[in-house]
Amino acid sequence: MRNERDKIQDATLYRTGHAESAEEAARTQARLQRIITQMPAGLIETDAHGRITLVNPRLCEMLGYREDELMSKTIWELTAPDCLTETRAIVADLVAGADHAQLEKQYLCKDGTRLQASSTKNALRDASGQFLGISSIVVDISARLQTEAKLRQILDHTNSLIGVLAPDGTLIEINRPALDLGGMSRDVVVGRKFWECFWWSHDPEEVARLKDAVAAAARGELQRYDASVRVSAEGRMAIDFSLSPVLDDDGNVAFLVPSAYDITARKRSEERRAFAMREVNHRSKNLLAVVQSMLRQMQPSDVSDFVRDFGGRLRALSACQDLLVHSPSEKLDLESLIRAQLAYFDADLEQRLQLGGPALDVTPEAAQSLGMAIYELATNAAKYGALLTPEGRVTVGWSISGDDNRRLHLHWRESGGPAVVAPQRRGFGSVVLEDMLAMALSAQTEVRFRQTGLEWWLDSPLEQVTAT
Repeated sequence: MRNERDKIQDATLYRTGHAESAEEAARTQARLQRIITQMPAGLIETDAHGRITLVNPRLCEMLGYREDELMSKTIWELTAPDCLTETRAIVADLVAGADHAQLEKQYLCKDGTRLQASSTKNALRDASGQFLGISSIVVDISARLQTEAKLRQILDHTNSLIGVLAPDGTLIEINRPALDLGGMSRDVVVGRKFWECFWWSHDPEEVARLKDAVAAAARGELQRYDASVRVSAEGRMAIDFSLSPVLDDDGNVAFLVPSAYDITARKRSEERRAFAMREVNHRSKNLLAVVQSMLRQMQPSDVSDFVRDFGGRLRALSACQDLLVHSPSEKLDLESLIRAQLAYFDADLEQRLQLGGPALDVTPEAAQSLGMAIYELATNAAKYGALLTPEGRVTVGWSISGDDNRRLHLHWRESGGPAVVAPQRRGFGSVVLEDMLAMALSAQTEVRFRQTGLEWWLDSPLEQVTAT
């Protein structure tokens, strides 16, 4: 049985322990108060109905209220109207059992402005789990959002297409030029896998290549290649595409930055150069074949005559090539072609030449055949016909007949020159005017040696001659 001394000792120990516990609690309370007071972030607590029960000085400073003014308000009064729906939904989740939630929202300040803030909310519960209210840590993110807005403005005004991806390829951010390219809004694509977005989904090969590039970039490897993306109205754009990994402080890939710029003009230029090279190759082979044919058909009796005639025919071919080289398109005007072939023969020919017919563009192949024919006619006129005398005249006319199966009619007529007679033998000129045109243009030709001068007709399907 305990004696009185033991009872007194126990009472003394109880009073001492109770005093120490109260002092410790006071010290803890003081520390918590200092932390709350000195917190760089705002602190706000509410009861289960949203009435404010605690705020710290930083929150008062952020919103421009005195502490007593805030203590008379509810959290709903401090929330911007367009943020109420989202805030109520999060509070409902906390009441239902969630422990915490994060959202960015706008608080209403006393002076009528709005505070952009990140709010971390934690549910307050008693020992039985009954919901008592919410404790929120409020961080001013106005500076961050302004920086992001300025960065977005810079990106939106660049000519490049720039975005941000998570390492798994999910699109986090994209600039305005890229959105405008596809005629889309930001919410349509943000949150989706990049290869599922409008720009890429037109081509399985582009999708597969992009997936491989994302996987490689997620491993820290810079990716760059030429790609084709879809633009609005189902168009296509060639781009120089890059995918750059961005590392965090630990050296891990945190983000991927896709960027691209339009190289459609460059691609078209490359295609035009390639096409031009193919054309040069084709025309060179064709020209050599014509030269070889001339050599086989010409039957020179004198070397000097051969050199003169062969050189003249090469000039005729060269005149066609000069016109083609200086033409802005793959077309030659028929009148210009005829004048180019006659330019070598008489300085006063313009006064002795009459041309007439509708404007007509001819293909390079037809120009070569028709140019050689005009040259042979002009050569013959200079040697034996109208261009031999000052009084001689040359008239060249052409017309088009028919509706569906249209045909070109070309007529060469000489007058005012010496009387002409048919040659005794068939020379290279006849081969050109008859055989070559029949083969190259499916043409029918006729030559008449009249007393008044030579006449020549050509009748050819228009589709064999014209450049459409």
